[in-house]
Amino acid sequence: MMKRDLKMLFTLAILSFSLCGCASVDEDLELTKIPQRQDLYQGKSQIAVGGSPQSEIEALNQAQDAERSGDLDKALYAYIQALDFNQQNADTFYQIARIHVAKGNKDIALKAYNEALTINPDHRLANAELGILEIDRRQYVLARKHLKKTIFLDQQRLSAIKSKAAGADYTSLDELSPLRVYNALAILEDLENNNEAARTYFRLILAFQPQSAIIATNLGYSFYLVGDFDNAESYLKQALRADPSFTRAWSNLGLVYIRQGNYRRALASFEQTMTTADALNDLGYFLMLEGKYEQAISLFKQAIDTSPTYFERAHKNLKIALASKIN
Repeated sequence: MMKRDLKMLFTLAILSFSLCGCASVDEDLELTKIPQRQDLYQGKSQIAVGGSPQSEIEALNQAQDAERSGDLDKALYAYIQALDFNQQNADTFYQIARIHVAKGNKDIALKAYNEALTINPDHRLANAELGILEIDRRQYVLARKHLKKTIFLDQQRLSAIKSKAAGADYTSLDELSPLRVYNALAILEDLENNNEAARTYFRLILAFQPQSAIIATNLGYSFYLVGDFDNAESYLKQALRADPSFTRAWSNLGLVYIRQGNYRRALASFEQTMTTADALNDLGYFLMLEGKYEQAISLFKQAIDTSPTYFERAHKNLKIALASKIN
């Protein structure tokens, strides 16, 4: 009898402890009500955020607080809860999409951005981010659509606060302009051989950020694509004045010097970003592509002599150049 009583007391003690534990958790953090739009949340369970929000504003405040503390899961959950109170808030869908991009969930982000634009087709940030996302997905037609819409909206904003310069097609940019959107659209224009349009966008950014090595390099490369090597060289040097360690500017400057026939300067440019053996090999490779096999062979041999024990690429390129020369 005593054993049974002890066993019962022991069981009751465990049960009592468990109930007390649950009660203390519920006092501090309450599991929130499951939001309707579970399709926008990739988690497998509810999130405890300190109680279910009672309004859209409360949910949005919880989301912003969570994001400021670095808890993206909690922030995302709270933004989705805000939709239970208002399904027509484009900004909320934008925030949901933005967090999914940060978490690497691009398919859900795509869906949320598109829902934001269904509600408000003129949502500038949603257009901008969706355009960038579509570039990443190589959906260039869709990317162009959203990037151009973003620039149109930005130019509309700018024209309301300042005048265009005489003869200018665009109003100069300011600190609110989405510079990476102008840059992304310019790159797309270059890819589609609309080089003059590309340079217009690059120049708009460079006028606002004259010390940008990236934009000066992009503009220089745009000139390189159309064979204007003098302007290409000028802008690439501008990029290097802004940032002497910018490797892409050095590499592109090397390409310009090759086109100009200045192989000594091309080699010196390549050597700013790689070993001498690699620079000799790369210069030889570009000359081989131009059909200058004698010079390419000489450079491949120099590369092998500079790094004879392991420079396999130069050996392979040398064989290709020798075979091409014979044929």
